[in-house]
Amino acid sequence: MLKDVTWQTVYAKLLQISLDCVTIELAALKHEDYDIVYSCGPIRYFTYSDSAKQIERGTLVLSGQACTMYEWANLADDIHCNVFQELALRIIDLANATTISFEVKRLDLALDDYNGRPFWDLDLIVGKVRRKQFLSKGRTNTVYDSEFDKKTRAKTQQIGSRGSECLFRFYEKGKELALGLDGIEREQMLRVAPQVRLEAETRKDTASDLFMTIAYLAKDENLTNLIRGFISTEVNFYSDTTYQTICRCWSDFLKPSFIPNVHRRYEKSVFEDTLHWFEVQGPYAVTQALFFLANNGIEIRTNENIKVPPLMLDRRDEYCWNQDLANKLIGFVTKGKRMDLIPLIHDRTKKSSTPQK
Repeated sequence: MLKDVTWQTVYAKLLQISLDCVTIELAALKHEDYDIVYSCGPIRYFTYSDSAKQIERGTLVLSGQACTMYEWANLADDIHCNVFQELALRIIDLANATTISFEVKRLDLALDDYNGRPFWDLDLIVGKVRRKQFLSKGRTNTVYDSEFDKKTRAKTQQIGSRGSECLFRFYEKGKELALGLDGIEREQMLRVAPQVRLEAETRKDTASDLFMTIAYLAKDENLTNLIRGFISTEVNFYSDTTYQTICRCWSDFLKPSFIPNVHRRYEKSVFEDTLHWFEVQGPYAVTQALFFLANNGIEIRTNENIKVPPLMLDRRDEYCWNQDLANKLIGFVTKGKRMDLIPLIHDRTKKSSTPQK
């Protein structure tokens, strides 16, 4: 998001695109009240049609297609330039020299594997996640499975949730690009496209820190190494659930790497949120209410007419947590660097009633 700036400045000074290449049309952007967009192909700047409000703010949106087009156009003039580093520096320099300010709402990173034999495939990643042979700071995970053709499937493994600071997607990029094509065109696309892609969708402070790191990236480092380094700090796959040895295919995939300077602000973990719920409205609060009622001579019975004993907090080693709470516990102990407890948590997690295929 950009503030105190005109659309002409966005295109002419920041993007360095001629204003003759820009078109104007009515448009809306999710979660915003903009009513107009200035476009150069897939490069889009959303703002207001009212000139006074337009100065207040607008949002520059560069999709994956827009980034590719923008990079190609700039590399045509200088094949050695770091296109996005230079764009980031222009934004920072303009903000420092004027009243213009900016906020990075979202920044997406991607790693493609063009090898004939990729470092990993989706079945390996999905299997590791299913067997809990991965760590990603307690993030949730979801698998999306759809039909690619009559013989094969297309899968996406997601780690993280929408709207969070980090969300990772592992998917078969070649199949995505070939979808809708037939015959020779499909075969050609599957041959030239990357077989697999890893996307990292970042927001808020993480996106802002990555943006600044990209802007001031040293000349002897490149963006791909930065992406590998960031991913290595956020998600890793292991040979087993002792979490001692990272899978060789995964460690090789992330070489060479450069760890970015992403500051970790203290945030309450999902388990700490659960503890708060436990204290103010969950079992602890209910138990204290039961103690109060029992101590005052009131007998408590459940809807099934079962008498509730006043002592409910006895230790029960046989008790098993559901998967959701187990994931929160794993995130909590991981933050405290107690990965040795993770296998014990797995042992006390309720097993799914439906076996995984």
